[in-house]
Amino acid sequence: MDYKEFIENVKNDLPELLTGELRNVVIDETQVNKLQGRSYQGIVITPAGSSMGVSMNMLPHLQMLNNGTPYEEVLKNLADIITDRYAEHPDFSIDSLKNYEMVKSQLIVQLIGHEGNEEMLQQIPHRDMEDLALVYRLNIHENASGRATTLITYDMLEMYGITLEQLHQDAMESAISNEPFEIKTMAEIISELSGGIFVPEPPIPIYVASNEKQTNGAGVIAYPGFMEEASKLLDGNFYILPSSVHEVILLPENTDNSVSELQEMVESINASDVSPEERLSNQVYHYDSKEKLFERADKYESRIQKQEKGIDTDRSSVLDALHDHQKDCAKNSRKPSPVSRSEEISL
Repeated sequence: MDYKEFIENVKNDLPELLTGELRNVVIDETQVNKLQGRSYQGIVITPAGSSMGVSMNMLPHLQMLNNGTPYEEVLKNLADIITDRYAEHPDFSIDSLKNYEMVKSQLIVQLIGHEGNEEMLQQIPHRDMEDLALVYRLNIHENASGRATTLITYDMLEMYGITLEQLHQDAMESAISNEPFEIKTMAEIISELSGGIFVPEPPIPIYVASNEKQTNGAGVIAYPGFMEEASKLLDGNFYILPSSVHEVILLPENTDNSVSELQEMVESINASDVSPEERLSNQVYHYDSKEKLFERADKYESRIQKQEKGIDTDRSSVLDALHDHQKDCAKNSRKPSPVSRSEEISL
C-alpha cells in the first residue's frame, strides 16, 4: 500500500476506534517541521470544536503494514497511541499562549547545530554561537512522564510584539529560574547512575554540564554566569565538547590531548553513540577565561598561535570514558514515555 492510500484509509477508519471526545475527531494531513532532522509528513488529529491537535508521523506505521502487520492491528495501535497522548495532553487555553506576559515565565532554551537545521532556522528567532544556535521554546506542560513544548517562531514573535533581544533576555531569566545549570564530574554522574557505587576521579577530571532536568541541557553554556562558574571549577580556560543536545563535556585546557584529537573523539562518539536527533555538533569549542571569549577550538589555536600535544594512552582513556558515559546515559535516561521530552504541541 502506498502512502496516499494508507492515509486515506486511516482518515476513514480510525475514528471508528476512538471513543469519548475523540469520537468526532477531524483528521487532516499535515507537514510537521521540527528540528534535528525530525520533520515529517503525517496527520493531525483534532477533536471537534478544539483548536489544538496531536500530530503523528505515519511513515513508521505504514512500514509496519508493509512489513506484514495486519491493517486492523496497525489501526488499533494508532488508536491506542492517540488515546494515550490525549490522556496525557495538557489542558490549557490557546488564547493564553497569545498573552506574552502570561507565558514568558515558561520560556526555555535549546542549543542546536546549524548543520541539518538550516531550513528551520530561517523560520525561528535564534542567537548564533559559532556554528551553534540557541532557540527558544514554551514549556506548556510537564509531569513525571515528560513534557510538551512549542517552538517560538517569527510569527509568534510578531504576535507578541517583542524583539529577539527581549525574548532572549526573558528566556534567560526563565531558564535560570526553572532549569538552573549543573556541573558535575563524570565520576559523580556514573556513581549516581550505578546506584551510588564509588567511582574514582581520574587525574584530570572530566566535567558534564547540563540543566537540572537533563533535557536540552546543552543550552546552559549560554546562561549568564555559566562560563565564569565553569572556569572556576576547571581552573581557568577549558574546552567544551558537544556530547548531545542534552549536555556538554568540559575539559581543562591542560588536558594531554590536542584539539584535533579532541575533535576526533567527538566525531567518533557522535557516529557510534549519539542518535542523529540528539546530535549537536562535530566541533570542539574553547572558553578563554581571561578574554571571556567562547569560540571554536581551532580558531582559538589560530588566535594564540599555539599547538598542543596529546599522549595516545591518555587519549584512549578519555575516549573510553566518554563512550561509557554516552552508553550509561542511553540506558538510564533515554527511555520512551507517553509524553516524550521532545513532544511538541500542534496549534
